[in-house]
Amino acid sequence: MDEKRYRLLVRTAIALTIAWVAWTLYDSGDGASKPGAHELAAAGRYLEDGAFEKALAAFSKVYEQDQENIGALRGQAQAHMRLGLQQSIEAEQIKLNTQDDTSRAAQLRRSSNNHLQTALSLYDEAIQRETINGISQTNRLAIGVAHANRGILKDQLADYQGALDDYNLALKLAPEVKEGPGFLTRFMRNQPEKPPSIADRARYLETELAKPVEQRLMRLPDEDAKQQAYRLD
Repeated sequence: MDEKRYRLLVRTAIALTIAWVAWTLYDSGDGASKPGAHELAAAGRYLEDGAFEKALAAFSKVYEQDQENIGALRGQAQAHMRLGLQQSIEAEQIKLNTQDDTSRAAQLRRSSNNHLQTALSLYDEAIQRETINGISQTNRLAIGVAHANRGILKDQLADYQGALDDYNLALKLAPEVKEGPGFLTRFMRNQPEKPPSIADRARYLETELAKPVEQRLMRLPDEDAKQQAYRLD
């Protein structure tokens, strides 16, 4: 399995978190009555529609008005992550077509890395702020989803041990994430097959990291070849 297929696998992993995007926007306890709630809902719809730049702008506007809104902070992280992964895939597609402008591919890779690094920083801040007062039944799902997303980011950035740690934390805090989106969610997104599980990815990383460095195949897992790659947008 080549790098392009791996990137598609990473994209499918994001589907594991989208089902809870709307919930995480309201988990601060105030729900729709909180200032900025309608704007957050609109930003969430932009994410669902693949309008990541509009989503980022909307989340950023809410956060500028209320910097206590951790949902908006996580929303910015999610939008940056989606932009970064999208640009990474676009750069790979250009690389595979030698007739295209390779300078454009390099530009996309730089932009992708900037988005992913920004997303990582934002998730670090969101997780730190969310957990400073402890983990409870009220916030454990939001924190678990944030760890799942941060794991995807670290996976993409080749921090495999960090990714494994976050995946395991996500599965411990929010076992629901291992199931991925339900049938109705996948039907609405035209996703007939269930996406790969972060639990599967965590098991694979654990196995590979236990091997000597020269024997590891971090981006060429045999079981991933059996997964059905499909578009999220």
